[in-house]
Amino acid sequence: MKKILFVLAAGLLALTACQKEAKVVETVYSVDEVYAQGAELVGDTIIVEGNCLHLCKHGGKKAFLRSSEEGEFIRANAVEFEAFAGECVNNDLRVKGVLRAIEVPAEPVVEEHQHAEGEEACGVCSTVKKYYIDAIEYQIIHLGE
Repeated sequence: MKKILFVLAAGLLALTACQKEAKVVETVYSVDEVYAQGAELVGDTIIVEGNCLHLCKHGGKKAFLRSSEEGEFIRANAVEFEAFAGECVNNDLRVKGVLRAIEVPAEPVVEEHQHAEGEEACGVCSTVKKYYIDAIEYQIIHLGE
């Protein structure tokens, strides 16, 4: 009986020792991809990569990321750490966190205008969806990584 238990224990040990840890591959989104797929990603923990254009002057708690010169930007709020480091500015960052959305008024084309009775808001006075991320962690990406 002891031999059987020993063989079973050795076999179990061999099986568990040979199993490889599964790698979890996380998708890294550009800022533009977040705006393209944002509605599906809101509330999810994601990784966003973009160039840090600016840090908030009041302690570096907010970083502003953009993936292209003409594209939208995403604000990353330092939530799980003290602040973004000063060397983040003008470098590419990968920020992991929870994606959030807010609606902000669209830039009006004309100062004042009226809608016909029953007409819904037009493109001039509507809102647009902007995204931000409550950052859990970040990494400065250097060329060649």
